[in-house]
Amino acid sequence: MTALERTAHTTHCPYKGDATYYNLRVGDRIAINAVWIYETPYPAVAAIREHLAFYPERVDCIEEHAAT
Repeated sequence: MTALERTAHTTHCPYKGDATYYNLRVGDRIAINAVWIYETPYPAVAAIREHLAFYPERVDCIEEHAAT
């Protein structure tokens, strides 16, 4: 989450609600609006709440690291 920078970009889906977007910054590389999230989705799709989605063409790889 430390690599994400919230942007002013938003979109609306009639089925899911409003999405907010984040830039992904790693070192000197930045992927603009590469990540989005539905922070308060409609009740019918509540399961997607706070799950991140990535544009595959804007992200090279995703690695999960265990907390130390």
